[in-house]
Amino acid sequence: MRIIIILLVLISNNLWSQKQDFIWLYGDEPYDIIIPTRAADTTKGACNIDFNFDPPVRYYDPKRFLDITVASSSICNDKGEIMAYTNGMAIYNQYHRPIVDTINYGADWEYNNFGDDSLAIPGGLWHIQGVLILPYPDEENIYYTFYSTFDRSNIFYNNYQISYATFEVSHDNKEGTLIKKDMVLLQDSLSGSITVIRHGNGRDWWLIAPRRHGNAVFVWLVDAEGIKFHTKYESGYDALPGGGIGQVYASPDGSWLSWFVGGEFTSSGGQIYLSNFDRCTGMISNSNYRTVDLSNFRFSMGVSFSPDSRYLYMCNRLFIYQYDLNKVVPLDNQNRVAIYDGYQYIFSWDTINPIPRDVNFCFMGLAPDGRIYISSSAASTRMMSVMNFPEESGIACNVAQHSILMPTGITRGIPNFPNYRLGPLDGSPCDTLGLDNNPIAKYRYEPDTIDHLKIRFTDLSYFRPETWSWDFGDGSPRVSIRHPYHSYTKNGTYEVCLTVSNENNSNTTCRTITIGTSNSDDMASTHADITLFPNPVQDYLLVTLGEYIPQYGQILIYDISGRPIHMQRIYYGQNNVDMTRLATGIYVWKMMDGKTIIKEGKVVKVE
Repeated sequence: MRIIIILLVLISNNLWSQKQDFIWLYGDEPYDIIIPTRAADTTKGACNIDFNFDPPVRYYDPKRFLDITVASSSICNDKGEIMAYTNGMAIYNQYHRPIVDTINYGADWEYNNFGDDSLAIPGGLWHIQGVLILPYPDEENIYYTFYSTFDRSNIFYNNYQISYATFEVSHDNKEGTLIKKDMVLLQDSLSGSITVIRHGNGRDWWLIAPRRHGNAVFVWLVDAEGIKFHTKYESGYDALPGGGIGQVYASPDGSWLSWFVGGEFTSSGGQIYLSNFDRCTGMISNSNYRTVDLSNFRFSMGVSFSPDSRYLYMCNRLFIYQYDLNKVVPLDNQNRVAIYDGYQYIFSWDTINPIPRDVNFCFMGLAPDGRIYISSSAASTRMMSVMNFPEESGIACNVAQHSILMPTGITRGIPNFPNYRLGPLDGSPCDTLGLDNNPIAKYRYEPDTIDHLKIRFTDLSYFRPETWSWDFGDGSPRVSIRHPYHSYTKNGTYEVCLTVSNENNSNTTCRTITIGTSNSDDMASTHADITLFPNPVQDYLLVTLGEYIPQYGQILIYDISGRPIHMQRIYYGQNNVDMTRLATGIYVWKMMDGKTIIKEGKVVKVE
């Protein structure tokens, strides 16, 4: 990815990278248990989404043997490299060795222990947002891990406590050191989901956990002195009978808080709550809720927000709804933006009694690339959905169902992170540390699938930009729209620069964009970033094309004799190539744009 930084401002709270959440960890491949002979060929399904690249790269990680079933959190350094990660029952370092191989020990830990007891590798906590890694305020290299605990003696899968561990990991201590673990914060009837919101001073955090029955939320202050219980917020509404599970999410600007409570084993459905949140005082106010008919889908209910904090989203397996937070009563303005199309995934190895797995709408997470990723309710699948433009109203938010193919199995979960790119509330009473929001410019782009010269630019800037100025590199006038479209008149290589500003500062980022091939400057083969994964491949080949927009891209696959076997259109971004019908053997692939060969190589098909 070619990025030129024109202006860079570094102060204590505004590090350039802010890449702590740039690697999302997944992985729960079932066939190593169902078909033991395959176990030697794979871990239990370790795979990652890496947002250090645009488009993001998805890959299998053969070095990681810790299952990530549902609960997942990690922490990267300022280069976007993994420092530590957890599944709620163990904490591992970047070398995939345990910093501590037992946290949250109890009946649930043993229930999920699918590994060798001598290695103490459990399958992981089966609860969405059940774990979270958080940097210790004002203490470099020290981190918290917060986690909830199941009570499996209760048929309602009640979460009865929240605990924490602390550990150190750094450039000089990459193996990591445990400081303390299993320190109990609270015992109560809990939903199990936890989140945090950056304090208005730009340094500290508010830790938030809803009660199981939905009508109460617990709040702690995490500051340089430690963890202090702050308040128990009572909504004033009746508790949901039976209680339930669901996500809790804060808007990116920290001004809204939403949580979902599903009433499993009851006929009352579920409730989505929406409240205001004060980043200075940690107080929740003006709660409103809406009853949601979950029918038979009471275990799956997700919430998320658009990057600009304009829209709240909710899903319940069958539908995704959008709520406009600019309305007086947002939850009264429900807009259905997606309906599950019924697609089911079947593992290619599952041939004796194939199990169709619904790739529906279960849980959601806003990623660093500005998209909302949506897991399915399947116990294991390799596919998820994505909302490409969550800042757009209605169906323009563009939910692409079952469009994300992962290298190995994944199970329901969405990794749990704070919003690291939220700064202080400048000028507020709690803005006491002298930190400022110095904006950082960042963007992504996608070409139109019909007209490759028409490109949509999506702003991803952070630290409160107030104005935007785009230079598209073709001599056209600058534009000040946040998310513009731009049509080029011809193929070529262009340097596109975005400048963002507020009252504190300005920042500019430029990227080189190559569109098609041209007679005068044919740099396609130099600029194009093409990856094929996995190789060897069993079923689907993921072809990722970055840094180059083809005019008419194709991938051609030939057998060893040179006979063409498969041909398919290829677009900028991720492309899935079906290899299931090909015999085992070695094949040659060529990436073409029209008659020009961009890149070529070999791919191996295995059983």
